[in-house]
Amino acid sequence: MAKRNSSIYMSQIKQILEGWGNVIKDQFNAVDPTTKKLSKTRMLECDPCPIRQGNTCSPTIYGYHIKTGDRTSGCGCNISAKTLSLSSSCPMGKW
Repeated sequence: MAKRNSSIYMSQIKQILEGWGNVIKDQFNAVDPTTKKLSKTRMLECDPCPIRQGNTCSPTIYGYHIKTGDRTSGCGCNISAKTLSLSSSCPMGKW
């Protein structure tokens, strides 16, 4: 079990670093157009989301996964960075 948890944490760290790296690249207009377009599409899904609180996917607000119906909370991530991480996914299953 510890090895599985370690793998999950490493994946999450990779996603966070990828997202924030792309946020920095975006400041210099250096994000590739495909990633930028994907981020904009994801942001359109995030904008009206009930678990969004400012620019955060709030871990204190609950909603239901659109595919499984499971009750879930936000992940706590910065939405601008998360949408720029190609390997990330929405905790509500929207993308």
